[in-house]
Amino acid sequence: MVMMYETLFLAFVALVAPLFGKLAGYELHRKPFEFVACSGLFFLLTVAFGVLPFEHTFLSGVWYVASVISYFIGWFTLFIGTFWALYDVIRIPEAHEHR
Repeated sequence: MVMMYETLFLAFVALVAPLFGKLAGYELHRKPFEFVACSGLFFLLTVAFGVLPFEHTFLSGVWYVASVISYFIGWFTLFIGTFWALYDVIRIPEAHEHR
């Protein structure tokens, strides 16, 4: 079973990342922050699959597989959003003019 409390905390942090970016004053494209927020939804889905109680072996196996898949999709979208935002920050033209 995936670590639930840590994943839940990661989900909430990823969901509020666009708000923190806006409060920090970054004027970047919205897509990287949307990927990070989307990863938060996948992490919430992982936690939701993990807390469903099923007695039937087949259904518990299906929910476990769905939980693992949504967990890896969450990490994948988090990395995409993070590296896309990093690329946007690096290529800002004002950062190179103050030399």
